[in-house]
Amino acid sequence: MELMILDSLPDPIFFVDRRGCVVYLNRACESAFGLPASEVAGRPISLLLGSELDEGLLALLSPPPRRVTPASLPAVRIRRTFWDVRVTPGSAGMTGVYCMPSSGPQARWPELVADSADAIWAVDDRECIIAWNRGAEEMFGYTSDQIVGQPVTRLIPADLIEAREPERLRKALRELGAVRDYQTRRLTKDGHEVEVSLTSTLARNGASNSLASSTIVRDLSQRRQIERQAIESEKLVTLGQLAASVAQEIGAPLTAIGIVVESLRKSELGEGDTERQLETAAQQLSRIARLTHGLVELAKPGELHLARVQLCHVIERVLELLEASLNRAGVEVTVDCEASLPEITADAGQLQQVFLNLLMNAQRALESAGGGLVTVEAGLDRGLPVVGRPVRQVIKIELSDNGPGIDPADIPYIFAPFFSRSGGSGLGLALAKQIVHAHGGTIEAHSTLGSGATFTILLPVESDA
Repeated sequence: MELMILDSLPDPIFFVDRRGCVVYLNRACESAFGLPASEVAGRPISLLLGSELDEGLLALLSPPPRRVTPASLPAVRIRRTFWDVRVTPGSAGMTGVYCMPSSGPQARWPELVADSADAIWAVDDRECIIAWNRGAEEMFGYTSDQIVGQPVTRLIPADLIEAREPERLRKALRELGAVRDYQTRRLTKDGHEVEVSLTSTLARNGASNSLASSTIVRDLSQRRQIERQAIESEKLVTLGQLAASVAQEIGAPLTAIGIVVESLRKSELGEGDTERQLETAAQQLSRIARLTHGLVELAKPGELHLARVQLCHVIERVLELLEASLNRAGVEVTVDCEASLPEITADAGQLQQVFLNLLMNAQRALESAGGGLVTVEAGLDRGLPVVGRPVRQVIKIELSDNGPGIDPADIPYIFAPFFSRSGGSGLGLALAKQIVHAHGGTIEAHSTLGSGATFTILLPVESDA
């Protein structure tokens, strides 16, 4: 009679013995947890539900035998649902578990987040996914049935796992309680990587009081595409600004060449004069070739075209391109580049863009102050800008000016796309940072108002290994 009454109740009820094995479950329990009574009787609850059962409740029901006192446990997770659970000791060492639909906030998860456009998931303290909304299904391709119960590392690229990103995120989450707008990469079901922003929040999980977390995931792919397009537009703007200066630079050599050609045509020069004038023409043609080559390098697409590069030559080419405009602005540039610097594997055109942007920024700052001095120093230094790269040394480049400087409050933001205090596009430094990072290096800025600014770049030198 008692079993008939239990079977007729609408809420799940089950009993386990001292060994943690199921001895009875009612029909509501069969339906709610998908556990047919004929197949589970006598089997340990830990094997039947495993990671899908709240750790606190599992500990109460598992051996070794212990004295169980009546307890009410709110918001306990069993399978993919949260329940308010009543645990009651019974006769012969049995323990009864009575489950009622939870009234806690976890129980309202589906209605709160199921239709969110952002991907949202929750994981338990073992980093297994316990909740997965429709936004996550659309972004990653997994249905809730396919991913719930799986480790969240299934979504993390192998290189980030090797770099111990999951451990670092867990540590930050436990120490801070939340991690906001962490930009990284995640894997979809078909193995495609997407750039995402993660915001994770720590929470207490049910009866065990163990740590769980929820994460909101936003797809950054479209934003990144817009930023890349904007940066390419910035390159075109830079080329446009150089056009007038280069036209003047080319105009002077062409005039000199024209005079030589006209003199030769009229045969007004002696033999020695002819040789000198032809040498002048050759030098001016070489100058034009260098200028046009520099523009061609700058106009190349954004992909890296790697080759062995001498950094001092890269800096020299940029100064040739800017020579006329720097002179007009009253800006003097001194360069101390060690001749013995080793070659590095890099894209010369992309690095030219970096130094071009930095020098043009310095020129604008100094021009408003009536001119000034820029110093560029490059030499070998000890360091490892990117952990894990086979690098023994770095080339350190410091570009400094004696202009008005940068407000210290702006320093954290100057490399962000579209940030500008000068009325420009705010993309020049963002592009410089992107290029330097693509080469495995770092770029930082230091400044004191009224005392100029210094940009420090570290670029890796490959090891002999």
